[in-house]
Amino acid sequence: MALAACGSGGSDDGGSADLASGLTGEPIRIASIAGMSGGVSSNPEYAAGARAAVRGVNEAGGIDGRPLELKLCDNHQNGTDSANCFREILGDDSIVAIAGASDNYHDASKAQIEAAKMPLIGQYPVSKFDLTNPLAFNVNGAVVVGFHGLARDVVSSGAKRVGLVTLDIPTADVIRKTVGDVFTEAGIEVVNNVQLAPSTADLSAPAQQVTQGDPDAVVWLTFAAQTSVAVKALRSTGYEGTVAFAGSAFEKSQIEEMGAGGPLTVGLVLPPAWDTSTPYGKQFNEDMKAYEPDGKIDELSMNSWLGIKIFAQLAATLPTVDRASVLAGIQKMSDVDTGGLTPAIDFSKPSSLPYAAIYNPAYTTVHVKDGKVDWTGKFYEFGTGKELTTAS
Repeated sequence: MALAACGSGGSDDGGSADLASGLTGEPIRIASIAGMSGGVSSNPEYAAGARAAVRGVNEAGGIDGRPLELKLCDNHQNGTDSANCFREILGDDSIVAIAGASDNYHDASKAQIEAAKMPLIGQYPVSKFDLTNPLAFNVNGAVVVGFHGLARDVVSSGAKRVGLVTLDIPTADVIRKTVGDVFTEAGIEVVNNVQLAPSTADLSAPAQQVTQGDPDAVVWLTFAAQTSVAVKALRSTGYEGTVAFAGSAFEKSQIEEMGAGGPLTVGLVLPPAWDTSTPYGKQFNEDMKAYEPDGKIDELSMNSWLGIKIFAQLAATLPTVDRASVLAGIQKMSDVDTGGLTPAIDFSKPSSLPYAAIYNPAYTTVHVKDGKVDWTGKFYEFGTGKELTTAS
């Protein structure tokens, strides 16, 4: 079976499915951990992207004829199940890497990950571990790069006064600092600084608070499930200005629907997932259509897909595929093939960014006006705003 459910953390809703495509060689086993169900911030698309990548690799002949086998573990958006996932996966020596997906609780399992010397490849980074640990090999800058870029775009729009909404949780401190530093440097005043409880369902009150005084833009950085509700709440107050938010968990149709009531600025760290102008953008969309037709086409599923594609590239070069050889091999990868989705990625040396494990400094933004998405195809560099080109 090319996909196995993780017992202690819980399976995703895909259960157990054969993704081996008829290959009968000895499987190469990897794992993905994410909050695929449970909680307001669950993202089942992590699993969909991972499954599509594994199926695509196996349909193309696997890794020298060996099927890639995926163990999915659902942390249900809580630390206890995350610890259970790591306990089971790290304790299974046949699992040679964790690839794709994302886990919010890496910091709590740091000692165990380090003791097992488990490489984490192509995670969607959210924790300090993801940003700095030498066992983390990420291909996008997620929160620190993407939110920085979103804030810079708001600055470049000419805004002078902004309202800011973030979650009232410790892990949101880095978000507030990231966007706050950009606004302070640009002389922009944060006139309404609202912190929102993660469980808040009725967003009418925070929408009223953040739009007081009619700021030039509202930057809303909370869970995706809250964001779509928030945009409606903001418009219902009569606010007509730009609403800026992270777009990682939204499909094109969702963004266009949210933009029908007023202008949007949507921050991303990879090309829009629906874009097929790059080799890997095209292949991702084809794999999702073929193998996960009900899965979301968004940045989270694409990043999960990409992490597993990178693992497969590496594994194909190794005479022996085990945990030690995968770690040693990825530490030497100086020219990672991301199929045009990123600038050049070099895992062989620490990142030059302030975060040693963030190897991609690029961000981009999508703008929506009158319900129509506009993307220029341009990427910019964290910190400098310099225009970048992607590698293909």
